[in-house]
Amino acid sequence: MANYSYIGYAPGVISVNFVGPDTVTLSTGYDPDTDRRVFNVEDAAGGTILNGGSGLPDTGTVFNGDRYNNENGDDATQTGVVTNLDGTTTFSTGNIYLEESYELTKPGGGTIDVFRVEVDGTLVGYITSEPLVPGTTYSMQVSNVTPTNAPDTTDPGAIVDVPCFTAGTWVLTPSGQKPIENLSAGDEVITADHGPQRIRWIGARRLERNELEAKPQLRPIRIKAGALGSALPERDLLVSPQHRMLVHSPIAVRMFDAAEVLVPAHMLIDVPGIAMEDATESLTYYHVLFDRHEIIFAEGAPSESLFTGPQAISSLPPAARAEIFELFPSLERPDHAPDSARQIPARGRQIRNMIDRHIKNDRPLINR
Repeated sequence: MANYSYIGYAPGVISVNFVGPDTVTLSTGYDPDTDRRVFNVEDAAGGTILNGGSGLPDTGTVFNGDRYNNENGDDATQTGVVTNLDGTTTFSTGNIYLEESYELTKPGGGTIDVFRVEVDGTLVGYITSEPLVPGTTYSMQVSNVTPTNAPDTTDPGAIVDVPCFTAGTWVLTPSGQKPIENLSAGDEVITADHGPQRIRWIGARRLERNELEAKPQLRPIRIKAGALGSALPERDLLVSPQHRMLVHSPIAVRMFDAAEVLVPAHMLIDVPGIAMEDATESLTYYHVLFDRHEIIFAEGAPSESLFTGPQAISSLPPAARAEIFELFPSLERPDHAPDSARQIPARGRQIRNMIDRHIKNDRPLINR
């Protein structure tokens, strides 16, 4: 019996319009804390895929669909439970399948796949190949649902979690290291590529103990002193799970043709000295924005500033988004495509393979 999960959107925040031109829109009022769903699938192997006598074997490891749109999923052994993020609320349970899928055209180029998920003929939500930007209307065309076409969105950071540091993190400035909570807009911070740069915006988010207990995916990742290699970080560093750390190694060169890449902290778990924090005491996350995406030094370790991609911006509270859009009006354009300070690998499996190689061969993530 196989078990796998997908994280996606609640049905009420996605609008699908079939009155030409065909479009898909994520509501401007989308709240990542309450408007997402987890689709937990339990799948047994055996027999063949249903509908039309296809004869395809049912492996029990693929989220199958309903290729004939007859309210009857292809897989008779595929059941699901739809919950909120922490699993405390169940919205639906029964025979689960992909009813249909849409190919969206991104305003700046490229496409996004959207999959309508049903349980016993009732819409329970949508999963997407990448996050949608609230308020953006995407042109779309219907594409056929076939086995193996659903993206793996099991990473809780896929549609939530702004990269940020915890309070108490020391950041390198022209006058030495300072706690991040003591920094303000206008203060200068040392960057790896452009020397001292002024902070344009800094935001904070307080998480109380009960919220961290209810949403364990928001707990920080602890990177112990020296865990990255080259005696870095200099002290224990705590960052949000999606916060990217810089990896500099020959293995990165072989896998990504780049000496330095940025990797989310949660992907570094299992490296000795790196793990999700078990404690659930309240904490404050800080995110720092410059004129461009920068590499800064937290506890001596190279890490990223806030990257203004649609995923991060859409996860910010509305008031924070408004402040940033006032500073940088271009970010509000649907075709905005920011440059990253270093390569950000797109495929989680490739990142995982790179980290596994470092662990297997006992190689530091920062080799200088």
